[in-house]
Amino acid sequence: MQADSTEVTEPSPGNSDARPLPRSLQLQIAVSLLTKRQPALSRGNVIVLPFHKILKRHAQANEIDAMEFVRANTTIPVPKILNFYNRQPNGSADIVMTQLPGIELEYALSSMTSAQVESVAHQLAGYIAQLRQLSRQPATTDGSTPDSTRLIGGVSGGPGLDFRLGSHPWGPFHTTAEFHTYLRFGEPLEYWTHEQAVMDVHGRPEGRYKVLFAHADLAPRNIMVDPKKGKITGIIDWEFGGWYPEYWEYIKMFYCGVRPYQERWFAAIAREPGIEKYELERKAEEAIWIRAGPFGYE
Repeated sequence: MQADSTEVTEPSPGNSDARPLPRSLQLQIAVSLLTKRQPALSRGNVIVLPFHKILKRHAQANEIDAMEFVRANTTIPVPKILNFYNRQPNGSADIVMTQLPGIELEYALSSMTSAQVESVAHQLAGYIAQLRQLSRQPATTDGSTPDSTRLIGGVSGGPGLDFRLGSHPWGPFHTTAEFHTYLRFGEPLEYWTHEQAVMDVHGRPEGRYKVLFAHADLAPRNIMVDPKKGKITGIIDWEFGGWYPEYWEYIKMFYCGVRPYQERWFAAIAREPGIEKYELERKAEEAIWIRAGPFGYE
C-alpha cells in the first residue's frame, strides 16, 4: 500500500537537520532573547541567567584561573564556574557560573548600621589574610621558597592584568624593582626626586616587600553582602587576581577614590586592625596616578 504523501517520517541520524545547535549558539540565542525581554538583567558583559546563574562574556584567562585557585585553596565564597563557551586561544572564554547571594556593598552601605559595616570590614580582613597566605609552590625541603614564586604577575605565573596599569597584560616581573620601574613608565628613580614618597618606597632594597596573592580590586562593588546580617556572601570580579608586592591589595582599595557615601566604609577599614595599612605606599602610588592620567600605560 502506498504511503500517504503527508506522512511525517522520523529524521535519520545522518540528516543534518536533526543535529542540535552548538551549545555556544544556544546560549547566545537564549541570552539575546532574555536581555531583550528584561534589559535590567544585563550589565556590561555580565548577564543574569535563570536558576541563579551568571554569564560573563569574554572573561579573561587570568580571572578563570584566579577563581578556581581561590575556590580550591580558601574558604572565601567565590562563584563556581559551571561551564565554558567560545574558549579562545589566549584562554579567554564566556563562562557560566553560580550567582552568589546578597547585594553589592556599594548599594547596601546606606541601609547598614555602623556595627554591620564594621562586621563586614572584619570579615574582609580574614579573607585578605587567607589570600596573603597562599603560595604557588610548596617550600623546598630546606624551607626556602622557589624563585619562581617571587614573580609579580598573573595567578599562574604569566602576565598580569590590572587596569591601574593599562588595558593590556603586563609582566611578569622577576623583581619588585622591575615592577616599580614599570610603574614609573620606565623612568629612572632619579627622575622622581620631587616625589619623596616615590623615592622612599621605590628606593627600598629588594626583598623589603613580600610578593603575595591579591584580589587587587576589593572595591565595595566587588564585595557581596547580606546587609541585615552584616555578612559577606561573596567576592566577585577576580580578573586582576595575582601576585603583587604586599602593599598592593591595600592601596588598590583607594584607586577609584573615596566617594562621600563610601566614607563610613573606608573609616571602618582604617579602624580594622586585621588589615595592614600602607599609607606611605599609598601616597607614592597616588603621586604616580596623578602623573599617569587615564592613558599613562597605553
